[in-house]
Amino acid sequence: MSNVHQFTSKDLILEKACEWISAIDRGLNKNEKEQFKLWMMQSTAHQDAVYELAQLWDELAVLNELSSLFPHRNAKPQKNKWAFTSAIAASLFAALMVCSYLLISLENGYNAEQAKINYTKIYTTKVGEQATYVLPDGTIVQLNTNSLLEVAYSKGRRQLLLSKGEGRFNVAKDPARPFSVMAGDKSFTALGTVFNVQRNTSSDLELVVTEGKVMITDPSVAVSADDFKDYQLADNNAKKVRNINANIVISGEKAIIEQSITKPITQLSVDDVQRDLAWQNGMLIFNGEYLSDALNEVSRYTSTRFELSSAELANIKVAGVFKAGDVEGLLESLQTNFAIEHEHLGEHMVSLKQQTKS
Repeated sequence: MSNVHQFTSKDLILEKACEWISAIDRGLNKNEKEQFKLWMMQSTAHQDAVYELAQLWDELAVLNELSSLFPHRNAKPQKNKWAFTSAIAASLFAALMVCSYLLISLENGYNAEQAKINYTKIYTTKVGEQATYVLPDGTIVQLNTNSLLEVAYSKGRRQLLLSKGEGRFNVAKDPARPFSVMAGDKSFTALGTVFNVQRNTSSDLELVVTEGKVMITDPSVAVSADDFKDYQLADNNAKKVRNINANIVISGEKAIIEQSITKPITQLSVDDVQRDLAWQNGMLIFNGEYLSDALNEVSRYTSTRFELSSAELANIKVAGVFKAGDVEGLLESLQTNFAIEHEHLGEHMVSLKQQTKS
């Protein structure tokens, strides 16, 4: 049986819907709005495809524009309306890639094939914002709150700089071009894998690998594809390849860098991974962290800051699952479970103190 995918009417609808989504993202003129309305009115399948892609596109401006054009339409498509088979799912992913390439062409003036080789762009998120991007080679990047990522692709390398924040990188395989994320004074290099980098300071970093393996080196070291292949994993101790001092972190492991020193690599349980990466689902999970540390984590997602009345209060251990940025939900939980009272001191400051026993 042939493995060549035969394009169906659904594929064509998805491709057209993708073109419209990218056009909405850059802004429709009056004539385009009329054309888009006519296309949407031709079929409910057109409408379902647009709204399905709009959810995946992860740009609030697109959903807002759809809401203004079709105020009576539910933003969420009917459940299971588009039951994608594996082939259709592949087409959907291809359609999303086309969207990405279209935007690159519009913004930078060159075609998608060129963009795969030579591509530079800066991606940012605000405090409390999370966003997902598809790079020209198919790599998927998910940025956490208050992040800044610079991307620079060339013929021989895929180089990224995480100046602040946190990102998840689902790296498209390209044996000829290593993929490196520089953060602070470390560089994390892979050929095709999934990993998460959190930059706390220039010398304090965290790496969690959920698929494949990642090499940790100094940013001054340009790791080639041959270097990566020649690096034989025997243990987690630093070894040398072409005089490269490096650590390898494999799937299910975590590396913590403190004061520029890589601590011993640790094996993570499933619960550990879920807790560390809960932000990717918009959640925060605490399991015995000190209240002061938990509040520092919460503050990454909001402009609210917390003032603790005592060291005893700061050292209370907390556990629970919270929606990132939901300060009121957190305060309510602290009141209910720990009898911790709160007082708003202005717009962005909350004072916490232990409720006195009667």
